[in-house]
Amino acid sequence: MIHRKKTPLYVYVISFISIAVLVTCVAIVLIVMSRKPKIPAVQPRSMVYLGSVCSLNLFEDGTQELYNSLFYRLEQIEAEFDIHRASSDISQINEAAGDHAVEVNDDIIYVLSRALSYAELSGGLLDPTIAPISELWNIGTDEAHVPNQRYINANLPLVDYHDVVIDGSTVFLKRDGMALDLGSIVKGFAADELRKILKSRGVKKAIIDLGGNIYVYGKKLDDEPWYVGIKNPDNTEGDPAVVLPLGECSIVTSGVYERYFYQNGKRYHHIFDVSTGYPLETNLLSATVICPSSIDADALSTLVFILGVDEGIDLLDRMDGVSGIFIDNNYEITATESLKGLLQSPSYKYKVIRYK
Repeated sequence: MIHRKKTPLYVYVISFISIAVLVTCVAIVLIVMSRKPKIPAVQPRSMVYLGSVCSLNLFEDGTQELYNSLFYRLEQIEAEFDIHRASSDISQINEAAGDHAVEVNDDIIYVLSRALSYAELSGGLLDPTIAPISELWNIGTDEAHVPNQRYINANLPLVDYHDVVIDGSTVFLKRDGMALDLGSIVKGFAADELRKILKSRGVKKAIIDLGGNIYVYGKKLDDEPWYVGIKNPDNTEGDPAVVLPLGECSIVTSGVYERYFYQNGKRYHHIFDVSTGYPLETNLLSATVICPSSIDADALSTLVFILGVDEGIDLLDRMDGVSGIFIDNNYEITATESLKGLLQSPSYKYKVIRYK
């Protein structure tokens, strides 16, 4: 289970005349090759929203007005979903837990409904009511620590998606102390919303990077593919673990190296096991999901990370147009059969690539 996804990721835009864009705090490398690049009138822009550096590159279709519109939409979404902002819809729902239902906007209803559907699909492994546990750990802040076991024991019963009630435009948490955190899915929703704006404005191609939630939009010159590199979990500053060509899609990675802290020599990451209230024990370093919808890629990348390689691939294989890549602590890469023949590894550590 994830509290807030802050995947480090580097986005490179490279042409035959060597145009390069490097964005820090990212987990997926994007390499864009174009034969006849046009110099954009407005340079790509980055701002901090949803707890991450959000970077947009609209290439030759970028205008100040369009960039402003896209970042304004991100600002709206943050104002609705930020659990640390008292005025947000999510905070209002959490404050009213066990007492009364709260009227919310359509964005909340849609994202929460999707989160609950994934909670049902996973049997509660991916639960949007994880906040009572994740807030104890404070991973990703200067206050990260292993909580006292009695606090974990007291808060675990509050994590139960069955006690979330959506009635029309209202949301009610049945028990006092319950709390929602949609950080594991909201950036995927945001990427999809930005894609809608790009489509409505006739943008030909763009890269949306919301701190780990990537959407490569449209087509490049001469229908060349986007080249996507999945970060090396063992050395996020080095060469990617694997590179593959893709068409328009969303790419999201979840991993143990995204946000973590050490205490008494042990590393604790930010993806939680709802049965224990502790970070998940796993041999996986990362799981990447590729699919047309970013909200689905967001949820699924965390879910298949929790499930592991075998169950994760079984789940992805039952879904149309969805692929996955898993990297374990033995430096082995396992991918869905749909990606066979597409993956190449520039790193000497990742020469073992299996397909299932």
